[in-house]
Amino acid sequence: MKKKIEEKYTAMTEREHILSRSGMYVGSIKEEENQVFVYDADENKMTMKDVVYSPAMLKLFDEILSNSCDEFRRKDNMGLTEIEILVDQTNNYITIRDNGGIPIVKHKEAGVYVPEFIFGQLRTSSNYDDSEDRNVIGTNGLGSVLSNIFSERFIVESADKKNKLKVEWKNNMETKSEPKIDKCSDHYTETKFLIDFKRFDQKKLGLTEDFTKILHKRCIDAAAANLGLVIKFNIKTKEGISKTKWKFKKFEEYMELYSDYIDTSCILSYKDNKKQIWICPDSEIDVAFVNGAECSKGTHIKAVRYPVGHAISEILKKKHKIEVTNKGIDTKYGIFGVFDISNPTYSSQTKEELTVAQENFYKDGSTFNIPDDFLKKCQKSEIVDLVVDWYKKKVEAEDQAKIRKLNREAKKLLRSDKFINCTSKKSKEKELWVYEGDSAHTGFRMSRNPQTQASYRCRGVPLNCIGMTATQVMKNQVFNDIVNIIGLQWGQYNKLEDLKFGKFIITSDADYDGDKIASLLLVFINHFPELFDQGFIYRVVTPIITATKGKDHRVYYTRDEYEKESKKLKGYVIKYLKGVGTQTNADTKEMMTNPKLIRFTKDDMAEMMIKKWFGKGEASTRKSLLKENVEA
Repeated sequence: MKKKIEEKYTAMTEREHILSRSGMYVGSIKEEENQVFVYDADENKMTMKDVVYSPAMLKLFDEILSNSCDEFRRKDNMGLTEIEILVDQTNNYITIRDNGGIPIVKHKEAGVYVPEFIFGQLRTSSNYDDSEDRNVIGTNGLGSVLSNIFSERFIVESADKKNKLKVEWKNNMETKSEPKIDKCSDHYTETKFLIDFKRFDQKKLGLTEDFTKILHKRCIDAAAANLGLVIKFNIKTKEGISKTKWKFKKFEEYMELYSDYIDTSCILSYKDNKKQIWICPDSEIDVAFVNGAECSKGTHIKAVRYPVGHAISEILKKKHKIEVTNKGIDTKYGIFGVFDISNPTYSSQTKEELTVAQENFYKDGSTFNIPDDFLKKCQKSEIVDLVVDWYKKKVEAEDQAKIRKLNREAKKLLRSDKFINCTSKKSKEKELWVYEGDSAHTGFRMSRNPQTQASYRCRGVPLNCIGMTATQVMKNQVFNDIVNIIGLQWGQYNKLEDLKFGKFIITSDADYDGDKIASLLLVFINHFPELFDQGFIYRVVTPIITATKGKDHRVYYTRDEYEKESKKLKGYVIKYLKGVGTQTNADTKEMMTNPKLIRFTKDDMAEMMIKKWFGKGEASTRKSLLKENVEA
């Protein structure tokens, strides 16, 4: 059925619009379970707890409380020094009373008394003049009236030392009683209201235990953000009335309530006439107040974190040679702060996030800044060490992820033209002979035992991989191939029985170049030190001189061996071998059949010597070692 024009286009009063579109004005009416700080009376400290409450209901309480806090902050208040709250769980009333007051006079334009004007008419406020430098909570004149609109009963009583006024609204501010005026020499303002719980999505209607805890926390916050203000928080139950009283001489007293979440011994602080900031290393919480109300997100927090993060980033780059973004630094410290902001703006009516731009924080032309001497203190703080430790773990975690990938790839079938495999299925009897090049490898196929002897030919001189990570090592083709061929696994203890070969035999020339190649291969194997302990690493000793006469073929591995028999070698053909590549087939056959092997093991000095001979920045040490050897 087609709607009539009057049904399609309707007009609402502002009060009706607020009630029908509550989320626009007071936030979510649904109960939410959030992990927040609440006060633990038994331990006398703040503790993180899961509580269920409606953000919109909390908003209603905040608006009335913030009215009193704003009045305390004004220079021309009527002497407001104390706020008393009663949460009556027996009949679900909340009463907020302060010892300030409101002028009991009629507003000339509105034609009603000022308390009626403030609490019963929308868009009314003393905070509208944006040319003024306001540092209060209220911003747009909806606040306390919203509390009235969402209440079944809303009673206001106020006195200005001459007169007192009492007025009551009912049914979501639909009806109002005639104001009652009496003489009074006292000054105060009391607001008592019964929330219209049926307008909120609650499983249990009323002032629940969780909600009351949230209200208590709000009152403690208000006392901390308004030093010198006394706030009394009372709870009435069937068992009686419990009373607490809060007054802070300095903000640090409030911070002590968070002793389980911050280390007060290493806090860095900075104060000026616009802000107070405390940086708490090794903390993950931000607790900040803007103009006397809790607001721990927004541009004021970013205005602190950016310069602090930048300063720490610079020292990390300079001193530790690591680059970390502010995002990586932010989680290593928490912020407590008290800020005075001119004419603040927020992301929503709940005022949980400040949105005013940093350059507009102050109307008097002041600039928000964090001084260099404070930033230097941050650079010397524990935050730097915390970031370094985190960065190392992050890199290690990233490397471990890469290592897992490398290990998966190591299980794949290797396809390399530099690798000749053998046929045995018994890995323990299989040998991998590693040659330095193609020429040295020529006689291998003819001389080897194809069942147990496999080979791999290196591509030139191996890379010096000391100090490299697994991922860096595996970028080198030679090392990548060897890891895959042997079946090595990074980041774990490689047992001999789990490998594809029983011996790793370095086959390089017995000269300077051959020694260098062998040494660099050993540096690579040192990434898997357990292989040395299990008798896996060998080097074959190749002859340097051969003597042949008919079928008599003799080999000598050192010049001393040759010199001892040289007089007996008349008539023999003497051949000086430059390397494995110059061996005859008979020499190669002998080497493969009856190899003369040196087994490599590691003692306590090995690691130090590897670092001295191959480590970066050890050039002067190597020169000294070479000089000693030459002189010796």
